[in-house]
Amino acid sequence: MDMIESEFDLRSALSSKVWFAFDLDDTLHEFRKASGQASLSVFQAISAKYGEDLDELRSTYQDILKVSTAHAFTDGRTSTEYRRERFTLLLQAHGIDESEDIHYLLEIYQTSLRSHLTLKAGALQLLQTLRQLHKKVMIITEGPADAQEWTVRELSLWPYVDVLVTTNEAGKSKVDGLFGAVLNKYSICPEDMACFGDNEVRDVQAAQKEGILAILYDQKQKSQLTSPGNLKIVSWHTLRSILQDAK
Repeated sequence: MDMIESEFDLRSALSSKVWFAFDLDDTLHEFRKASGQASLSVFQAISAKYGEDLDELRSTYQDILKVSTAHAFTDGRTSTEYRRERFTLLLQAHGIDESEDIHYLLEIYQTSLRSHLTLKAGALQLLQTLRQLHKKVMIITEGPADAQEWTVRELSLWPYVDVLVTTNEAGKSKVDGLFGAVLNKYSICPEDMACFGDNEVRDVQAAQKEGILAILYDQKQKSQLTSPGNLKIVSWHTLRSILQDAK
């Protein structure tokens, strides 16, 4: 963006945008917390039946995740297929015959995940405000399409979302051109979109590469609203206030 930093006005910049694109996991909802609790429920079930150490199960599972999520869910499989693969590898790594347990563990994970789903503070109010302002909302997320659709439905966000795009559906990760593919598919000019996400590389830099105004959602830092190449929002309440003031 060719703009002198002191002249940049985020309020004005956002008011001109037609599309507001958001990451989903850990941007609009507390994914790490929910999935962490769901995984713990699985570990506890395995430990209770086979006496395996919880910390060892957790460590093994983390190693499995590092490998299994390396390609950001671009191969078209469902969430059940991904989870079945992970839990099978987990049981095998601990010398357990998985044939009788996988379906049970999948149910435990899904039930726990549902019970721990929580929206980020201010997320719903923000989406409601965007709807009132007649803005279009897109969720661009890396994950299995079925799981992301389920999450949006469980969080009651569908009334405020115009388009949901997943890497699983598109066959591209965010760092491999997903944002450009989205712009082309929906005939959107990059100048008409603002993008928000919690990952500097996968959300912000990948969107900026396509000429999209991108803002990092980071609850641990202070908001940075004046530098167009380094924008940060600490809460959705802050963004909502900016949008309301721009009316």
